[in-house]
Amino acid sequence: MRVLSLVLGLLSATVLAPGLAHGAAWDEQGVACLVAFNKPAEANEKSLVGCADAFGTSARLERISAHDRKCAEQGLRWLYEHGSDPGSAIARESLLRLDVKLPPRAPRPQEADAARSSDERKRYDPPEARTADREAADKLVKDGVALNKKKKWKDGAGQMEKALDKDPRSEAALYNLACAEANLPDKHPDAMRHLRDLADLGTDSATNRLIKARTDADFDGIRDEPEFKRVTGAIRVQVVNTIGGPGEAAVENIQKLLVKLDQRKPDAKDDDGAPLDHPQIFFKAHAKAQTGLLADLLHHPQVELQPMSAADTGKYDIIVRWGAKVTVDPDGKKKADSVGPEMVDDEVAAARRKQNKVLAQPEQAINKVNKVVDTPGRTYTEAENMGKHVTNTVDKAKGAAEKVKGLADKINKL
Repeated sequence: MRVLSLVLGLLSATVLAPGLAHGAAWDEQGVACLVAFNKPAEANEKSLVGCADAFGTSARLERISAHDRKCAEQGLRWLYEHGSDPGSAIARESLLRLDVKLPPRAPRPQEADAARSSDERKRYDPPEARTADREAADKLVKDGVALNKKKKWKDGAGQMEKALDKDPRSEAALYNLACAEANLPDKHPDAMRHLRDLADLGTDSATNRLIKARTDADFDGIRDEPEFKRVTGAIRVQVVNTIGGPGEAAVENIQKLLVKLDQRKPDAKDDDGAPLDHPQIFFKAHAKAQTGLLADLLHHPQVELQPMSAADTGKYDIIVRWGAKVTVDPDGKKKADSVGPEMVDDEVAAARRKQNKVLAQPEQAINKVNKVVDTPGRTYTEAENMGKHVTNTVDKAKGAAEKVKGLADKINKL
């Protein structure tokens, strides 16, 4: 017991200490974390969550023995089952690294709601309501919104709950109930749950409400919570230009694209450090799904993914260090081989559709990022495939143009 206490003391002072290098958390603290995972009931949750986050973002699975994997799974399962709601969510995502797929756990019920408790949270998919019930629900929502505007949050929440009794699929009721609960401190976990329910519905209108929540003042009380960021996809981004002038167009396009996706305009800065041959994305655990989305949209054949340390408390959820191969034309002008995301209307519309899919079904994007982190090069291959697709499209267009020119030459010779 004394040994475990000493290890956990070391763990608190190191895994959770500020300033650790990006991606180094598990390499440096894996031994201490495995001790905690071996007896999770005797460890404090803060340490377990730090270990789960470190395992999920930076553990190199090829270096971990079968025995240690089993130990990690044991600790992660314990945290998933017994930890707080945010801790359970981190444990669940980390278990995906071990191919253990579990549904989101039901939020810990309030004492008054004990009769409705459940060991696991199933995907929210209630049946369609009858027309009369939908109409009744719409009226209740209207009354509830009026109460919310007057900041009568408990009364507003009561009306929304009545509306959901009539029509469990009412997106307006789910959203406005979450608005009210976000302003009631003891109801914050319920606000998160109803936002997740909204995401489960998976419609464009439901995901549009999640996007609206990113800037809705009603959610100011929970906006910085990692779980809120996970569900709504809200991210704070910094874009670092590592190649000077040739990278300016790409940085501007990245900023424009994220604004088009209803994110806050990213901060941008120049970096006098060593230039890169390709972009890098550093990310926090709760931003995995959005990391996959952004990597897919950067329009570059190679994007390197690097998890941030669990101890990184900086204000950014994602940091993009933009680099691209720089060439010099015959006139001596430097040019980058990529200018980042394409900003034509069709491409932006496709990016919005992809964002909606990621909000409704984040697991696919999270799994993709996990697989990339497990590869030695940590390169996002979907971006590479996209680059090949663009090259093929250009080659086909060039070939078609050459055929037309050849035909024109033949006609001119007649």
